[in-house]
Amino acid sequence: MKEKYFNVLKTLNSRGYEAYIVGGFVRDKLLGINTSDIDVCTSATPKEVLDIFKNNVKVIEDYGAVKLTLDDNTIDITTFREEESYENNKPTKINYTKDLKKDLLRRDFTINTLCIDKDSNIIDILNARSDLENRILKVVGDTETKLKEDATRMLRSLRFMTVYNFKLDDKLEKYILDNKEKFDTISYTKRKEELEKLFKHDEVKPFLDFTKEHDIEQYLGIKSNDFVETGTITGVWAQLEVSPEYQFSKNEKNEINEIKEIVKRKNINKETIYKHGLYVSMIAGEILGIDKSIINEIYKNLPIKNIKDINITYLEIKEILNVGPKTTKNILKTLEREILNGKIENKREILIEKVKEYL
Repeated sequence: MKEKYFNVLKTLNSRGYEAYIVGGFVRDKLLGINTSDIDVCTSATPKEVLDIFKNNVKVIEDYGAVKLTLDDNTIDITTFREEESYENNKPTKINYTKDLKKDLLRRDFTINTLCIDKDSNIIDILNARSDLENRILKVVGDTETKLKEDATRMLRSLRFMTVYNFKLDDKLEKYILDNKEKFDTISYTKRKEELEKLFKHDEVKPFLDFTKEHDIEQYLGIKSNDFVETGTITGVWAQLEVSPEYQFSKNEKNEINEIKEIVKRKNINKETIYKHGLYVSMIAGEILGIDKSIINEIYKNLPIKNIKDINITYLEIKEILNVGPKTTKNILKTLEREILNGKIENKREILIEKVKEYL
């Protein structure tokens, strides 16, 4: 672990506050997984943290947290706290505390309660290391209470189960299977956020198989049929039927629809790769079972990668022919098509002569 993270702990300790790196970083470190997601919990309040780290900090008052920027990394520093009440899967009231154990008891799963101190010692108050070693996902405290507070924890548990190949604790699995309708209380924004944390991993199929087998899909607003692992978020969405309630950016929609279009045609050629680009074509190719090296070779041999590569510009064509925008655009598209199909070379002098033919 980088010394600068320890220095944050040491700085807080030197001012008389407890401070530990907690949660995901510690869990992944013990599992041998590299991560740069750093969370620090401390007895210092946000105001006290702000006073200590005067530069490069941002306070998030709603959650009693401070974001500290170190080089290119962001560290979330959160004050020890208890959560009194929940509404719409979010805490509505928090109380700061000086007790680390109380802070750990309000967390979701035992494997996320492990801490590291400034001397690299592992702090394991809730016997979480045993659960980690046995690869069992267990809720902190009473399972029903925790999942009633925040149904998002149900979805998170399936994500951890899949990503880390953990077994759900019996109580956790029973509650999920007996209360599937509670998935429907999770906002689509939060569902998408949690699902995409899972979808970026290499193995998504176990999750999809589990949700299909236990009839959870309908409550998540997704449906999978034949599925191929692509290791990309876009590649997963493109293979799912999803509720229109899921919101995607314009770029996300375009990529998903383009992948679907290629897969539906069941063919990838140079026109496909030129039109949709290498990234989308690679994902679609993976779904179709086409070797990446074949697609990459076609892409490398394209005479142009996009219309900007043509060695004559829109304005030059317009000036040579003295024609309107529509005609100029049509001629440029014709040149694009003929270059791509190898009918003419993409050389400036050849293109100028070709354009003059239109006179």
